[in-house]
Amino acid sequence: MRRPGIWVANGQPLDVNQMYGWQPGAVASFYEHLAANRVFDYQSANPDVPVIVRFQHPHNWRQDPLQSAKTLGQFVASKWAELKPLNPYVYFASHLNMHYENGDPRPANQVNYTTPEFYQQYANWVRTTADVIRSAAPDMRLVTPPFAFGFNEDGSPDSDGNPLKSWAGYDYLWETIRDYFDNILTFHAYWGYPAGGSVPDWLYEPELSSWYAFRWQRLLKLFETRYSQQARLIIDEVGSYGPADPDFTEQLLYFARQCLSDSRVIALTYFLWSDPANTPRYRLNAWSRIPDLTRHLGQLAGFTLTGPAAIDLADYAPDATDLSGILETAEPDLQPWPAPQKEEHTIRVLFEDGNVKVMALDEYLRSVVAGEVPSNWPAEALKAQAVASRSYAQYAVEHPRHRPIADICTTTHCQHYAPDKINDNTDAAVAQTSGLIASYQGQTVNAVFSARCGGHTRNNEDVWTGGSPRAYLRGVPCPDTGEKQGHGVGLCQQGARVLAEQGKTFAEIINHYYQGAEVESISSQKD
Repeated sequence: MRRPGIWVANGQPLDVNQMYGWQPGAVASFYEHLAANRVFDYQSANPDVPVIVRFQHPHNWRQDPLQSAKTLGQFVASKWAELKPLNPYVYFASHLNMHYENGDPRPANQVNYTTPEFYQQYANWVRTTADVIRSAAPDMRLVTPPFAFGFNEDGSPDSDGNPLKSWAGYDYLWETIRDYFDNILTFHAYWGYPAGGSVPDWLYEPELSSWYAFRWQRLLKLFETRYSQQARLIIDEVGSYGPADPDFTEQLLYFARQCLSDSRVIALTYFLWSDPANTPRYRLNAWSRIPDLTRHLGQLAGFTLTGPAAIDLADYAPDATDLSGILETAEPDLQPWPAPQKEEHTIRVLFEDGNVKVMALDEYLRSVVAGEVPSNWPAEALKAQAVASRSYAQYAVEHPRHRPIADICTTTHCQHYAPDKINDNTDAAVAQTSGLIASYQGQTVNAVFSARCGGHTRNNEDVWTGGSPRAYLRGVPCPDTGEKQGHGVGLCQQGARVLAEQGKTFAEIINHYYQGAEVESISSQKD
């Protein structure tokens, strides 16, 4: 059954019949939720439907890698008699190149989980665990645990499969993938952020989508080129964080057709039906949040692979790690689910020599974010700065600071502009928040910020006399304890750094400093 599937409820679904009524073509589940979701019954009635089962890994596995591998391997193998009727694809770890999947709550420590040394240790642990399972349950179909992408796990391969970096995390794992996992990889595809919803460019625009939703094509090319392996793929967790988006169904149909048209894709499952536990990391993807679930399921039930063949996104591949550029090449006709027209956001920039240049907004921000904050700060702090700077810039587009000739300038009168400081970390922050701004009641926030607030930010009217109070520029407590530097209104850069180190996301940081504001795309603003 060549159809998209579903990651079932993390717990007891309210309506099992509705969950399966649209006849999903694959089913994925945590081991502990198989029975509650009647996965055995559904697969028995639909024996051609692939089932993917994930086991939880111990977050403290690095304390004693050998013992934790043996314990986990023995546990997974002990469930084979129960699982055998499903003949499932099984994996036993997920996103171990992320700090929180290693029991580390500090985003600032993420750099420790993207080094060659870490990937070597990880690969040894995976091989040991797989060996224990294979010895006790040789018929179990093990598949490669997924990485979170973008952390040098694949070395950022180009369209020919050559890593743009000098190495890839898979360099340490490819032999185990060949020997234990039958050259089958798992992959998680996302094109959005929890607070901001889906990012259409990351799904529809060929260059950016090849780094997000369709990065798996590059991954398979990496295996072909670098390791001489013809790998296959299970895309077992797909989400856009946008169940309330009006075109949510169309996004999923488009993605399914592009993926399932490729014979190397064994199955894909959308994440997720529901999360009764209301877990913050899961609930924003729950289909239970779809306003018109019946219509959504009806359209999925009618899914067919007829129509134009899937586009080969490798044809649109960038030749560098800068993800902010947009190709001018038009997409092929993808009827009956056409991609939306791309909006180009630009800004008129006044340089110190008096020249004015019209630039893509994100191209301008590459020099701004790099100039405003150190590149070694936590990623969420860099992304918060990117959203604040984009909001400030977009506000200037709407209310030009140098009318009539320009919107913004390159001096500290506006935002610090330092092209000589451009680097991979701040570039990633700009790209990963592309199109996202802070808005209040549908209008762009004048997202002012300063270096240090001294422990509490200030109300705008207390600093700039004569101005009307802004509801989103209210003074708030701040973890920055240093001496005040700057006006102290809006985002405090040092405070944002501390909040990121405490585990706050960029959206939470923005919401803290701009009270009542929301992170959303520029195009979603009210007129």
